[in-house]
Amino acid sequence: MNQIFRFGALVLMVVISCFLTQCANIVPPGGGPKDSLPPRLLSVSPPDSSLHFSSKKISFTFNEYIELDNVIEKLIVSPTLKRTPTITAKLRTITIAIKDTLKPNTTYTFNFNDAIRDLNERNPINDFQYVVSTGDYLDSLQLSGTTINAETGMVDSTVGVFLYSNMEDSVVSKEKPLYYAKSRGDGSFRFKNLAPGKYKIFALKEEDRDLQYTQHSEYIGFVDSAIILGANVTGVNMALFREKDTVVIAPPEEEEPEPEEKKEKEGTKKKKPTLQASANLAGGLQELGEPLSIGFSLRVGNLDSTQILLLEDTTLRRVAFTAKMDDSVRKTLQMTYTWKEGTPYQLILPQGFATDTLNQPFAKSDTIRFTTKERSDYGTVSISMKLVDTNYLKIKDSVQFIVQLVSNKEVKYSGDISSGTWKRDLIQPGDYELRILVDENGNGIWDTGIYYGTPKKQPEKVFPFPKPVQIKPNWNVNPNITL
Repeated sequence: MNQIFRFGALVLMVVISCFLTQCANIVPPGGGPKDSLPPRLLSVSPPDSSLHFSSKKISFTFNEYIELDNVIEKLIVSPTLKRTPTITAKLRTITIAIKDTLKPNTTYTFNFNDAIRDLNERNPINDFQYVVSTGDYLDSLQLSGTTINAETGMVDSTVGVFLYSNMEDSVVSKEKPLYYAKSRGDGSFRFKNLAPGKYKIFALKEEDRDLQYTQHSEYIGFVDSAIILGANVTGVNMALFREKDTVVIAPPEEEEPEPEEKKEKEGTKKKKPTLQASANLAGGLQELGEPLSIGFSLRVGNLDSTQILLLEDTTLRRVAFTAKMDDSVRKTLQMTYTWKEGTPYQLILPQGFATDTLNQPFAKSDTIRFTTKERSDYGTVSISMKLVDTNYLKIKDSVQFIVQLVSNKEVKYSGDISSGTWKRDLIQPGDYELRILVDENGNGIWDTGIYYGTPKKQPEKVFPFPKPVQIKPNWNVNPNITL
């Protein structure tokens, strides 16, 4: 009996022990301030700013666990190395294994940008840099500037800037740069620890990341003359542009008709597409001051615009217009006429007025009905420009100044503002970027630059207005610009 009692007591103690153990689970306390501090460097071997550097290995030790974020792309070594070093992170240590033989009497900079972060909160160390010299001293000269998109005048923050000691024009397409920097979010760039000397400088925006200018799709910027570096240089502005591609793309070949034997064998004939036309209208309304755009389903071979009838108002009075075909694509006809506001129109496209490239005619007459907008649907802008820059005051009479209203990266309205004022009505409501183009050749549009060509040419300058211009229906805005 006593044994049964002792056994029951033992079982009871085990159950109570298990219950108390579950109730006593340790839960880490919640809350507390979030870690917002980047890792802190405790030591580096060899030390930063070392002279007579000859090591093949560099070790950095931090105060917390760290990780590397896209370090292969973010790490910039200047002068550039032929072979990319191996970078590894383990616990609190980062190790760089150098594979190249370093040049004698040369200052090397290892810039990690923000590639080093703490493991938990991923707080980056911004502009983490390590500098050593294989010679008796550290080079200390600096060069800085800004990268901009030449066509828009806006800063560009995704650009590589290159320095070369080779003075050949083709060096940017044949060699990796001697020194390399990246533009920041505000478009600024800066080289540090440069050696005195003569340099060619380029800015390049590329997709293949080969650090060379090899494709017409890449953006390039250059300075006309070499930079002599004997002291710090600032204010080097690099305007990037795309050169015109001179490669002629042949039009697609027309499909050969299938042999009759094959058609008969298949038992059916494929139905050929027919030439059709439609008007580009928003809700059946035509914009005042703009051409009527007629789009075709197939490329047009021949077109006789004299057969087209444009009838105005309810009286159906025939009016004259001018028409122009888009010669490059030949699928759009632009019809220009001084439209009356709030007026109904009928456009009659008669049978056979156009044929496609296979000589198939417009098979069936079509009538397109539409109405024009009211003037009160549009806004008006009156711009005043004042020149205070002495450089532009000197060339005021030899160049034109063109104002541009831009929406969705497209110049919607433009005009000559060389006299100091420009006014335009019938502007569609919306938000517009405002730019001033220094039109050097007087053709009214922005012209790109030329690097591989004769003569070399910088792109035309564009200055953006800092704030967008909002156009409202039946409203007049009057921005003032100082250049």
